Amino acid sequence: MARGPGFLRAAHALLWIAGCLGAVLFLLLCVAAYGIPGAWVQEALDAAVPAETGRLTVARVSYRLGAGIVLDRPLLCRPDGGVLASADRCAIGLRLFTLAPLRDRVDALSAERLYVAPGSGVVTLGRVALKDDALSAEDLAVRADDGYLLASFRRASATLREGPLAALPRLLERVSIDRLFVAQIRYDPNRVIERELPPPELRPPFPDLSKIPLPDIHALPFRLTDPDLLEIRARVLEGTLASGNGLVRLQGLRMDVDGAGRQLAEGELTLALPKARVRASIRGFIYLENLRGIWHAADLPVIEDYLSKIELNGPAWGDCSFTIGLNIYDDVFRLRTNFIAPQGGSYLGVPFDEAGGAITCRGIWGTKAEIGPIILRRGENPVASCDFHIDTDADRIDFSAQSTGLAPEEFLRLLELPDGSLPDIAADVPPTISISGHLPYYAETTPGNVFLRGHVAAPQGARVDRLPLAALETDLSMRRGVLSLNGLSATFPRGGAARGALSFAIPDGDAPATLSAALHLTDASLADLLGPYGQDALSKCVVTGFVDLRGRLDDTFPKSLQAEYNLTVDGGLIQRLPLFAGLTDLLADHVPGIASVTDSSSARLVGTTDKGLFRIPAFSLDGDLLSIEGPATYDLPNDNLDAEVTAGNFKKGSVMGTLTRWATVPVNRFLWRVHVSGPIAGPKWTIVTFLGRLLGQDTDKGQP
Repeated sequence: MARGPGFLRAAHALLWIAGCLGAVLFLLLCVAAYGIPGAWVQEALDAAVPAETGRLTVARVSYRLGAGIVLDRPLLCRPDGGVLASADRCAIGLRLFTLAPLRDRVDALSAERLYVAPGSGVVTLGRVALKDDALSAEDLAVRADDGYLLASFRRASATLREGPLAALPRLLERVSIDRLFVAQIRYDPNRVIERELPPPELRPPFPDLSKIPLPDIHALPFRLTDPDLLEIRARVLEGTLASGNGLVRLQGLRMDVDGAGRQLAEGELTLALPKARVRASIRGFIYLENLRGIWHAADLPVIEDYLSKIELNGPAWGDCSFTIGLNIYDDVFRLRTNFIAPQGGSYLGVPFDEAGGAITCRGIWGTKAEIGPIILRRGENPVASCDFHIDTDADRIDFSAQSTGLAPEEFLRLLELPDGSLPDIAADVPPTISISGHLPYYAETTPGNVFLRGHVAAPQGARVDRLPLAALETDLSMRRGVLSLNGLSATFPRGGAARGALSFAIPDGDAPATLSAALHLTDASLADLLGPYGQDALSKCVVTGFVDLRGRLDDTFPKSLQAEYNLTVDGGLIQRLPLFAGLTDLLADHVPGIASVTDSSSARLVGTTDKGLFRIPAFSLDGDLLSIEGPATYDLPNDNLDAEVTAGNFKKGSVMGTLTRWATVPVNRFLWRVHVSGPIAGPKWTIVTFLGRLLGQDTDKGQP
């Protein structure tokens, strides 16, 4: 049956509608595949972004299933044309079948190669995605304007609660971050010296931190894997984060140092923006590198300086709390920490099995610090205790230290005293040392600006320079470059003792030190006194008397020597010294058998020394059957002895000597006057009386 014109018109209309729908579908497919130029939506973008913020442009806009609206190469510029943010691609997922406002219809966001340039620095993000109950990000980097890396992470993820994305901070349920890095604040190495606050009228206003908006977050758990926060490193760091009302709290912090739960540190931190203060505490096992990171982060070079000299064999146990005022004009800084190094280590190369102590800082930038008491142990016994009080404003360190188990050189190294501040003391059994004083912190430490006072006791022996002592005890002090040993009491290995005082004037610079000594010797063995210096022939001699000497300790010592002495030497083989070899030979030539009875002898020296010239107006040497006496001079710089002595019978003071001396004086003076001249190791002995002329000049004995 034939169809009428109405049917044809309807079919034509259907075909036209189908064609239009096909064209629209084709157009939609083209838009979906290729998008539309950004210029087509620029007017809408300008309306969405306030002019004072800047201008947003995109290269192309498209829509993709599963991703939503896709913006290619979005670019946000400031009104002056500077770039604020950009990305390779940004996708916005919308819930279509709802009447909610547009911001509440967003259910997914993602961006690739995101770039943000705030007022200073640059933030880049390799990828970020937010969808359903998950937030993820990769390859974050925050850099300063000059490219310095401030913070970064490898990967971060978070789970979200149900709710609109506009309330994102409150939706966070748990956060996990891998390889989070936060760099140290950079500063001028000379900052400590330059730290002076400008007067109030020149100080710029400190910003009101309470106006910084904080999201309301309640007990957000977080977990950091392999973090490096201000040089504080761990395998795992976890805790909870809360913020709001101007406060940021990190609570229940737990740092797993080795990743196995064996070495833990716990702590908490509070940032109070209205007060511009940070309070924190940490306790537990921390590696020394992490302690350095804390002091460095708090900008405490004083503590860094001391910690840099410590090497530990394992983690330290610490209990640390501090408060830092962010507003530097408020001068709010307090630090208190106790620590123990149970596995031992070393300080400036001084080893210890265990160490413990405390650190306290206060004042603006921590300019005042107290370190101690630091107690070092070896085995179960404490061997040293030290206290340091540092005032960087006054450029001063006050210290007090005691040692019962350190070698003297270890003790001096521990205090970092300048070379030459104390005499060279060594001991096989560590002495007891107690010392206190002060020295500069910044200025170069020299003998002139070191003040010391203390006491040294070595009851089991010591060596001062090369001089061995069976026991030593003395007070010591140092002031204005003069080191004094007062109340000196020493005993020698072979017996005898010395008492008195020594002082060393140690000038700053290269000038030589000056020695002053006032000593009283009692039966001191000359073998002990002179043996270490190559004179070992006096093993049976002892010396008693007083000596007072002064001189410069350098190559000019002989010429600078000044002294007064009144000494008696007994019980030795004095006449067997090279000095008396010529006399012994002379006597053997003229008095057969006399040399065998001149061994046991004593000597007395009373005189003065000026510029190295010894003047001895009353020299005497007594033997069993023969004695000599008379004036003598000795030029030490030129090694020249000049004396004219008279021989006597028997030992002076003996019964036979008293009975025969007056009767034989004329004979002795006439026959046995002898002149001695030349170097002290081998002078020439010459009979200058009638007997000498009678015997001829061949009676002169001595070494050429």
